[in-house]
Amino acid sequence: MSDLINFFKKPFFAQIILLIALVGIIYFLKLSFDLSGNNTPNLATLVINFETEKRFFEGEVVKDMTMLDALSVAVSVGKIKLNYAIDESGSVNIMEIDGHTNGISNKYFVFYLNSKKVAAKDLNKEIVHNRDRIEIGFK
Repeated sequence: MSDLINFFKKPFFAQIILLIALVGIIYFLKLSFDLSGNNTPNLATLVINFETEKRFFEGEVVKDMTMLDALSVAVSVGKIKLNYAIDESGSVNIMEIDGHTNGISNKYFVFYLNSKKVAAKDLNKEIVHNRDRIEIGFK
């Protein structure tokens, strides 16, 4: 009878070892393939939507990044000409973007952050966050 009990104890012990090993493997895979998005950078989108052209940029958002900062980064990587000034009061004046001049033929740049209109003078004050969408039009 004791041989029969020892026979059933060995597989049970082996099953416990196998179960512990499986739990360890699952835990390791969970750490290796973390799909929660915690390791992905914060990204924002910038769309320049003019009548004659449409350009799309996606980039990482850093702490305290403004809409003007995002536009400046897109300009540097996208080889776009940007001409602007900041006056004594801290207001931004965009004069030219990619060959389009503000105020010519009664057309002006319009800026949106997540479909909400933002005045050009405030581009250096509006903070950009993860998953934000900036759009620039010329109307």
